[in-house]
Amino acid sequence: MRGRSKGVPGHARLLASLAAVLLGLGVASGALRAQTSAPLPIVPPAGNSAAQLYNSANAYARAGQTAQAVLQYERARVFAPTDADLLSNLHRVRESAGVPDEAANWLEEYGRFADPNVLYWVGVAGLLLAGGCVLALQVRGRFRAPLLAGAVVGFAALGAGIFNAAGTAGVLFKSVALKETPASVSPVAGADALFQVPAASMVHVVDRHGGFELIRDSKGREGWVAAADVAAVVPRN
Repeated sequence: MRGRSKGVPGHARLLASLAAVLLGLGVASGALRAQTSAPLPIVPPAGNSAAQLYNSANAYARAGQTAQAVLQYERARVFAPTDADLLSNLHRVRESAGVPDEAANWLEEYGRFADPNVLYWVGVAGLLLAGGCVLALQVRGRFRAPLLAGAVVGFAALGAGIFNAAGTAGVLFKSVALKETPASVSPVAGADALFQVPAASMVHVVDRHGGFELIRDSKGREGWVAAADVAAVVPRN
């Protein structure tokens, strides 16, 4: 009778897959920690915390610079997505600029429930806890109930981190229009305009070419705008 060849155990494959997911979460978390690419003219934030960005946004709002205020509120919202005061101020500034509140899909609405940097480490801790408990269950017959409970808690923490990362991922492709600007048919100066992008409106960046970005607005329209006329919610450098 032939012996069966031993492959990689199922639990080992599962843990390897979860480790790959956490690596992806690490990349997203690192992007969300990116520093502002240029100093701000009113209140240059000393760091990238929600409080510092929120205070900077308030200063812009008081100065009547609504586009910059929306940008800083959106940056603060990355780290404090459920802050009531922040959301209220953001709504008022958008209202004063004549632009609607951003329409979020289900995943963004419910997935962005905490600071993604915190949830990343919660996910890492969950992976370590779940992995340790699963491995311990393979070699120990005792303490089965506590180990199973620990694995459930670990997987729940890991799931929360993944859910939050999925809900926050879309922010990496969003920008705010710093002024009213035309969206053109091609990425060249002087190209025919397709529509106007209002100042302080949120757009989704689809592609980049030279000094231009292909954006999609809230109505689903696409066009090329000068990169200098929009600013990414999560700075790229």
